[in-house]
Amino acid sequence: MGLTSKTDKIAESFIRLLPLIYNKMNKPVANHKAAPKTSDLTHLQFHILEELFHTKEGISMTQLAQNINISKQQLTPLIAKLAENNYVEKAKNDRDRRFVKLMLTEKGKETVKKRWEDFYYLFCEKIGQLDEEDLIDFDYAIHKIIRILEKLD
Repeated sequence: MGLTSKTDKIAESFIRLLPLIYNKMNKPVANHKAAPKTSDLTHLQFHILEELFHTKEGISMTQLAQNINISKQQLTPLIAKLAENNYVEKAKNDRDRRFVKLMLTEKGKETVKKRWEDFYYLFCEKIGQLDEEDLIDFDYAIHKIIRILEKLD
């Protein structure tokens, strides 16, 4: 098997993995009462908050749009709504008034932390159904994937 076909096979498997992770790990287990919806934010709005969460110094609208792969025109009303609801704040640059830096408010930070906390407990609940051998294999696989992905640019 050549490098190209091996790369293609890995890419196909990885593409299958992403929705599987989302679908299997983002829904409560059977016979478990789902947690009430805690927010009216859309998936894209959460994605914006999560991106801002990882930028401690703030980020420009242009850079944020590039990072989440949408146009600045699409991003503008989303940011306006998030700012209106006190999730995001806009900080102007003293030297260049045209430059606006986006940052999370405390409410925005707490929203992201809560979402990841909810996912963490749901994930623990899901993998708690596995036997010891599967847990060991899963742990090994996750560590290997992290190690390899961290090598990529």
